[in-house]
Amino acid sequence: MKKVLALIAIVGFVACNSGETAAPAVDTTAAPVEAPVADTTAPVADTTAPAAAPATETK
Repeated sequence: MKKVLALIAIVGFVACNSGETAAPAVDTTAAPVEAPVADTTAPVADTTAPAAAPATETK
């Protein structure tokens, strides 16, 4: 009786283990990468120019 129970347990484990679906391996390096779009209508900032004097308010 012990042998039959062990055989049923082994068959059950084998049947449950083989029912697994394997996930397909995806190559992430082959995925297309989109470059960020640059805003070409904005004026270029001149970092070498001296800073403008603060505006003064007259009353």
